[in-house]
Amino acid sequence: MQSDTDLAAKAAKGGEAAFETLVRRHQATVRGLTRRLSRRPVDADDIAQAAFLTAWRKIGSYAGGSFKAWICQIAYREFLQANRKTRPEVEFDESAHIIAFDNSASRMAERLDLDRALGDLPENQRICVVMCVAAGLSHSEAAIATGWPLGTVKSHVTRGVVALRKHLAAEHVA
Repeated sequence: MQSDTDLAAKAAKGGEAAFETLVRRHQATVRGLTRRLSRRPVDADDIAQAAFLTAWRKIGSYAGGSFKAWICQIAYREFLQANRKTRPEVEFDESAHIIAFDNSASRMAERLDLDRALGDLPENQRICVVMCVAAGLSHSEAAIATGWPLGTVKSHVTRGVVALRKHLAAEHVA
């Protein structure tokens, strides 16, 4: 199995198959990241796709290190750019109740609770929690991706995780 660095070098020389392998390796991480960052799931897939298109155009600028952090940095920047262009059109109705009929509906309710809890976090905490917990980036990789100091990222992750635990442990959560 070739390393990400080797594949990126081949892609920089026009190797579409090498880049396709990189996309397959990292698409779940990037899509998961953008789905958690974006408030609208429809936008998340567009942001992920834009990130890979940008990565393809700029593959020659990849200078080694963690390819996962590099592609997540691009995805984060695409998210910021998309966020500046759009405003939420519809707000989620917090008074809506979810009735679980079976196990899969119960899992869906838990997922909605997590999404709602993430949405309640301050944006900086949400971004850091999503990058480090959901996307699996190290604190250092998230610091590189966001351009924030390492200590700031660690602080946002710690505070965000504490807030999520409190929210999800509350009695009103299914």
